[in-house]
Order: sequence, then C-alpha cells, then structure tokens
Amino acid sequence: MKLENKIVLIIVISIAIYASFLFFSDYNSISENINYFKIEYTIPILLLVAASWIPLILKWDYLLKKNSIHIPLKTTILIWLSGSALSITPGQVGELIKSQLLKNIFNIPRSKTAPIIFVDKFYDLTGAIIASIIGIIILDIDFKLIILSIITLGIIFFLIYYRPVFEFFLKKITKLKFFSKYSENITESYEIVKNSTSYKTASISISLSIIYWIMIASSVYLILLAFDIHSINFLQSIATYPASVLIGVASFIPGGVGVTEGSLAGLFVLQGMDISLALIVSIFIRIFTLWFSVSIGFIGLKLSGGLSLSRNFKN
Repeated sequence: MKLENKIVLIIVISIAIYASFLFFSDYNSISENINYFKIEYTIPILLLVAASWIPLILKWDYLLKKNSIHIPLKTTILIWLSGSALSITPGQVGELIKSQLLKNIFNIPRSKTAPIIFVDKFYDLTGAIIASIIGIIILDIDFKLIILSIITLGIIFFLIYYRPVFEFFLKKITKLKFFSKYSENITESYEIVKNSTSYKTASISISLSIIYWIMIASSVYLILLAFDIHSINFLQSIATYPASVLIGVASFIPGGVGVTEGSLAGLFVLQGMDISLALIVSIFIRIFTLWFSVSIGFIGLKLSGGLSLSRNFKN
C-alpha cells in the first residue's frame, strides 16, 4: 500500500474513532459543550502551537550542526516540517523521511542522519517523561508511576550509552526491511549517537524538549479556557498532556489516535470534568496539537520535494 493511501486510511480511521467517541456520548450534551468553545481563542491557540515548534526546530538544527551537518536554516525548517507530516505513522517512524531528504538534497549518508533522528526523538521522550513525573507529583498519582518513569529513562540511557548493547540492538533493527537502508555503517551510527549525547548536548536538547512540552501544554490550557473550564489549572495541564501522549506513543498505534484521546479524557475525568465534556475537549486538543502540525507538515513535505519522495517511502 502506498504511503498516501496509508495516511488517508489513518485519517479515515481517526475520524471513525472520534465519531465513535461522540456516538457514545449524549448528543444534546455534545452540542451544548461544543457551543461553549469561544472562537476568538482559535488564533492564539494556533499561534502558540506553531511557536512550540521553535524549540524542536532549534534542537534538530543543533543536533545536525553538532555532527558537522550545516544546511540552510530554511531547508532545516522544511525538512523538520516534512517529518511532522509523517508523525502519525506507528511510533513516528515515518519521520525517518528526514534522513532520506537529507541524502537526496545534500547527499548526506543515511547512516549519519538516521541516528540523529532517533536521538532527537529520545530527547523528546525524555522531556515528556520529566514533565510527566512533575505531573504525577502535582496530581498526586500513585508514586509507583514515578519509579516506573525513572526506570524507563534509565533503560533508555543504558541502551544508548553502553556500546555492546546499542550495537546488538541496532543489528537486530537493521534486519527489518524498513530500517535496513538507514544504518549502512553501524560503527559510524554509534559514533554519531555518542557525539549527540554528550553531557552538554543532552542538557541543551532536553531543556529545549521541556520548553516544547511546557509551550504545547500551555496551548492545551488555552483550549480549556476556550471551553470556559477553570477547574484545571496551568500546572495540571502541563501534568496531563505529556502523560497522555506518552501512553499514545507506547501503544504504537498511528498517531496514538484513540489511545491518547481516551487517556487524556480519562485524566480530565479524574480531575473532576464531566465525561462528555472531557471527550469533546480531548478531540479539540488533538485537532489543534496533532492534526494542525500534520497539515502544516504536508506543506513542508511539498515544498521540500518530499511529497514525491514519500510515494516510495514504505513502512
């Protein structure tokens, strides 16, 4: 199946999932809750969501330069946006198209750029886990979840920093057809990862990731205000959104669709929100935070020439 058809299928399934959420809610309640949304918040929300991409783009550009890859800032932005278009693929592996674009445009080996993409996503995950830990403390959720989060981070760091384990893991992954073309040289890949995870680089990258999560959670808080919801404060928004996204990513379902919305709604309900309102708000949040970035990403994919390239980009 071509990538375009897969994406269309994902969108259709997403609509079906959202429709099912609404179907099992009270229709009158749905109409009433949607009418609560203040349209004047739309532009500020979209601007804040777009602004939240800045630290991620800076992190992507920083990691490239850290590995002696210097490309024009405009192209850096377009390639990053191209990856966002395919963030709805399972586990966001579609973002590897950034590696293929760098090879096609600048003839940079995939073995040099694919590890950077994985490290980049690792820093995003780390930022989300840190934000979630803060959230677990704020929401006074079971302390065992904090221990689980710390253990998860420890395992990830071990997989990256301990070379024998990293190379074993990489060899296993590159046996899969999809990943085989992205690590032609395992030794070089490890050196790229090692160079991208120095103390200074990690500190800067994780800080930028945390800034992103704070900004995107701020847009979630604005969405809550647009629905005239004041029972959930700003800190609770920072606590809730990253946790739901992590659950969605862990599910390996494309875009975490259904899982992220469901967990987000569940966390809102735990904080006292009505279930019908929680489902509506969760869907609106995902439209603004996920589907807006995906749609803008397709513009970047078109401008970077990645749209034609993606026709041969198979999962």
